[in-house]
Amino acid sequence: MTRESIELGFILRQIPGYEFSMEEFEGRLSLQKVVYLLQAFDVNLGYSFSWYLRGPYCSLLATNGFTLDRVYNVLPDCGMKFRDQRAQKKFQRFLKFIRGKDLESLEILASAHYLKKCLGMDDETAVRKILAKECTDFDEDKVRKELEYIKKEGLVQ
Repeated sequence: MTRESIELGFILRQIPGYEFSMEEFEGRLSLQKVVYLLQAFDVNLGYSFSWYLRGPYCSLLATNGFTLDRVYNVLPDCGMKFRDQRAQKKFQRFLKFIRGKDLESLEILASAHYLKKCLGMDDETAVRKILAKECTDFDEDKVRKELEYIKKEGLVQ
C-alpha cells in the first residue's frame, strides 16, 4: 500500500456521490477524469497525464487506483480537509463544478480541457472533431455545452 493511494482514497471519499471502483472500465475511466479535473482546479496530487484513447490518462494513477481498490471500503470516512485553506477552497470549487455531471460529461470536460490547455488547441471545431473521433460518439450539443461550461468556469479561454 502506498501513501499516495491512501491519500487518494481519503480525497475520493469526500466527493459526494462518487463511487470508486476499479472492477469495470467505467470506474477506471471515472477515476482518471475526476482526478484530472481536480488537478485542473490546481489541486496538485502529483499525477502527470498524457493523451490516450479516451482523453487524459495517467498510468501511475491507474496503478494507485488498483492498489487503493484493495482497501477503499475499509478506509474511515473521517471528513478529511486539506491543511492549506487555499487547496480546500479549490477542492470545494471543484466539487461544485462536477456536481450532477455524468461520466460522459466528465470525459468531455477533461478531454476538452486537456486539448485546449495542455495541447494549446484554440480551434473549437477541431476540438469537437477530436472528441467525436477519439473518445466516443458524443452528442454535438452536449460537447458544445460542456465547452461553454469550462470556459465559464475560467478553466480555459
